[in-house]
Amino acid sequence: MKELDRKLRIAIVLDENDANGHDLVIKTFQEQEILDMFTPIVYGSLPMLKIESQKLQLKYNAYNVGNASQANPDAFNFVDVTGKRAIEVARKEFEADLFDAFVTLPYTKETSLFLRSVVVPNAQANCQEGDVKPIPVLCTNQLHVSYVVVEKQNVAGITSESIEAKARLLYNTLMRDLRQDNPRVAILSYNDEIVADEKSLEMQIIGPAISKLVNSGYPVFGPYQYKDFFENGHHLHFDAVLTMTREQATKPFLSMYDGNGLVLTAGIPVVEVSPVKLDGDNNATESTFREAIYLAVDAFRSRYFFNQPFANPLPKMYHERREDGEKARFAVKKRFPDGDSKGGDKPTELKEEKKED
Repeated sequence: MKELDRKLRIAIVLDENDANGHDLVIKTFQEQEILDMFTPIVYGSLPMLKIESQKLQLKYNAYNVGNASQANPDAFNFVDVTGKRAIEVARKEFEADLFDAFVTLPYTKETSLFLRSVVVPNAQANCQEGDVKPIPVLCTNQLHVSYVVVEKQNVAGITSESIEAKARLLYNTLMRDLRQDNPRVAILSYNDEIVADEKSLEMQIIGPAISKLVNSGYPVFGPYQYKDFFENGHHLHFDAVLTMTREQATKPFLSMYDGNGLVLTAGIPVVEVSPVKLDGDNNATESTFREAIYLAVDAFRSRYFFNQPFANPLPKMYHERREDGEKARFAVKKRFPDGDSKGGDKPTELKEEKKED
């Protein structure tokens, strides 16, 4: 397992045609103090960086390197991948164990799916949730939301199995990556209001799925009706919320946080965070970009300490006999000073000698 006796190396992956991403990089790394926290390795277009630098009238103090192995731990490192797909270059260097986590800009579903099959240098970090597809967790300091299906019309995708799988994945991500102890998860309704109709989605699918999760030991609650749930502040009583559709998940960010937030991708073997702007233009702000970097650092550290107890498990000290069923049998025999290992013979002999005397 990787040791944390050094600064973490965070890869910042940009689209070579994304001017906004290159702007944010230039503005963010104007302050040298941020380099005390981690070592940035930016994968982007050097020509685009120069163009945006001239537009902003800001100089960038980039340390140009051929790959992450040449990175200066105390500098703003830039790898020019003009003409290539930055995420592919970064993925290969991650698999060579040259950095620790990803910050991608802009966020795309394709990028998250591409990182799903990444080969992690440290096997202990490869903690995927079976065959569950990755899900985005929309984050702020007060709110963590994910969803079951993208489109509201995809009712067929809302099943008991899909709700259970994504609720478990959301719960485990909160514990492992966000350091939440026994997090509480609220599950919302598909319809704005819950009606007493046995044929409704809430009664037929969502309710039974919640019951199965509760019986399995997961602290999930609901279903709560979606209408007024966020406006009334009910989300503040929970660590995360699972909605049925993407529209339901993004609505509170648009109404309460001006569309600004972060996306932590759950269900992939690496830490990957993206700053997002959910108002349609997808141009993240400088503050959310900084928060994405900080979340990547914190999530990597949290995952490290979560995985640490499982790195070198103790071997079993006994073997169960098949005929004993569930009962554990210990094969350790008592030993006496003279080397005799027969459990009940020696004490019996001593007692008989005393009686004879």
